[in-house]
Amino acid sequence: MYWMNDGKEQTKYDEMVAADWEFSKKTEAVFHSYYRYYNDGDLPGWARSRYDLTMNSNEYGYWHRVLNAKGKQEQENRVTEAINAEYKRFKKVA
Repeated sequence: MYWMNDGKEQTKYDEMVAADWEFSKKTEAVFHSYYRYYNDGDLPGWARSRYDLTMNSNEYGYWHRVLNAKGKQEQENRVTEAINAEYKRFKKVA
């Protein structure tokens, strides 16, 4: 999981961050969605109507929708795709 600094393409992400790479707005939006889910509990927009990727949870004492295992994997895949696309652009410039 990228949240634990152990994502599938973590090395590429770390390389770009170390180089002070300016990510595209599209990539930043993917990262922001990921951050908001794991930091603030906000369900990503792409998942709001996907009942196959979400479930109800009472984890914090109130009912709300969260990503299920399949949804969390989709979230990770979206970040991985964004990193790979960004890394391709990064390597062209570097």
